[in-house]
Amino acid sequence: MSQTIEREFKTMLTAAQFSQLKADYPFAAPFVQTNYYFELPNQGLAKRHWGLRIRLFDTYAEQTLKVPTVENAHSLIEITDRLTLEQATHLIEHQTVLSSGQIAAYFAAQAVIIKELFIWGQATTRRQTASLVAGLLTLDVTQYPDETQDYEVEIEVTNVQEGATWFKSFVTHYQLSEQIPPNKIVRALIHQA
Repeated sequence: MSQTIEREFKTMLTAAQFSQLKADYPFAAPFVQTNYYFELPNQGLAKRHWGLRIRLFDTYAEQTLKVPTVENAHSLIEITDRLTLEQATHLIEHQTVLSSGQIAAYFAAQAVIIKELFIWGQATTRRQTASLVAGLLTLDVTQYPDETQDYEVEIEVTNVQEGATWFKSFVTHYQLSEQIPPNKIVRALIHQA
């Protein structure tokens, strides 16, 4: 279980920009993660600007709740409970999350009823990361159920002001958009089969 502040800058890419960045930075071997996104009736999570997912990796899984901070538009609180693949598969089959742990405690404190959750979307991402002085640079290609795919780059930083300066220089150098893209949850909603 963990609770962290996520501070990141990101933008969407074309396939050509993705290939260029992949060639220009020392990315580790890619890995795959599959996300199952949850919601409450009447868009109860979206109205609070929360995101909830179960993410499957090769050997383990995790459930993560993201909630906004007042600190900065580029910061979120991430509350994560680690799961076994067996636990995650069971939870996905029953369209729910773990009834114990940090997320359950947070929901209880906010009067959110876990039994009302349901899965409304899914996406699979092939991710590569590179550790830089500025932070963790991540390249994603995400496939959605309607067979659409998109490309994204992000830098996760510890200092928002230094990260903003680095990211501005980065997008200028590669002639990328500085516009904050919709998050994967929103994109997944658009691209369900």
